[in-house]
Amino acid sequence: MKMRLVSALAAGAFAISTAGAAQAIELKYATVAPEKTPWGAHFLKRKTATEEASKGDIQVKMFFSSQLGDEPTVVRQVVRGRIDIAGQSNTATSLVVPEFSLLAAPFLFRDSAQSDCVFDNHVKPIFGPLLYDKGLVLLSYMEIGYPSLYSKKAVQTVADLKNLKVRVAPSKPYPLYWNEAGASAIPLAGNENVPALKTGRVDALHTSTVFGLAVGYHKLANNVTYLESHHDIGAVVMSKKTWLKMSKDQQDAMMKMGEDVNGLRKSIRNTQEVLLKKAVEKDGAKVFRPSGKAYDEFKAHGAAAQMALVKSIGPSAAPIWAKIQDAVKACGG
Repeated sequence: MKMRLVSALAAGAFAISTAGAAQAIELKYATVAPEKTPWGAHFLKRKTATEEASKGDIQVKMFFSSQLGDEPTVVRQVVRGRIDIAGQSNTATSLVVPEFSLLAAPFLFRDSAQSDCVFDNHVKPIFGPLLYDKGLVLLSYMEIGYPSLYSKKAVQTVADLKNLKVRVAPSKPYPLYWNEAGASAIPLAGNENVPALKTGRVDALHTSTVFGLAVGYHKLANNVTYLESHHDIGAVVMSKKTWLKMSKDQQDAMMKMGEDVNGLRKSIRNTQEVLLKKAVEKDGAKVFRPSGKAYDEFKAHGAAAQMALVKSIGPSAAPIWAKIQDAVKACGG
């Protein structure tokens, strides 16, 4: 009798413990970013913070370097709830909410301080509801930084863009600007960059400064033009379907995933300067930073490209663009 009672108590304790364990959830987090990058390091820190805040109730499994597919594939899977979280570019986010691409409008911001103010204080109220309506929960924006032009010939002025075939991201802000400025923009996915450059399909690549230097684009096209035209901002988003299955405590823990955006921002900018210096000193790259009259000539094409961008998205873009402009003004614009 005593043995049966002990066995029953043990079985009951096991059942309780396994029931508690069954409540823990595992989330799939996908990103194109390699693990050994500022983005990878940031995501891992936020993963740890989220798991700790949940007291073990949430486990996040990371999939770096497009292991679960390219960004368009991943963002569709997040909306469907087959992938739970994504750290993605502006381009991918704008596939779900086209108005998100307005944040990459050329020469939208005076400088980084102004853009930081807008993203810290205004982006989530503007775009959080729009993304939620489309099946995504906006945990935070994600700093990507200013892109650079990696070209076979030096590009220091607008005149240098004539007849230049420039690879741009497949999102409206980029081809609209570079075509307006006199280049021939060719939208391509990131995995097409190297083949396109090697075959002569394009003469230059326009992409993230940090990413481009990290993967060695400057070794294929050693003229790097760092032009603060488009401030690229991505997003960390979660599937609304996953979110609604969570308890309030789990949702609160998930918000840890969106913290310390300033830490990532600083890391990106510091890494950028280190890599630019290394590209020059170690790899013989030539880095150009247009200023004065040359910069003004590039900027002069921004306003027309901005208006073309708003028009190309459709009637829904105008009120969102007005909110962004108000945010810029509130931040010293």
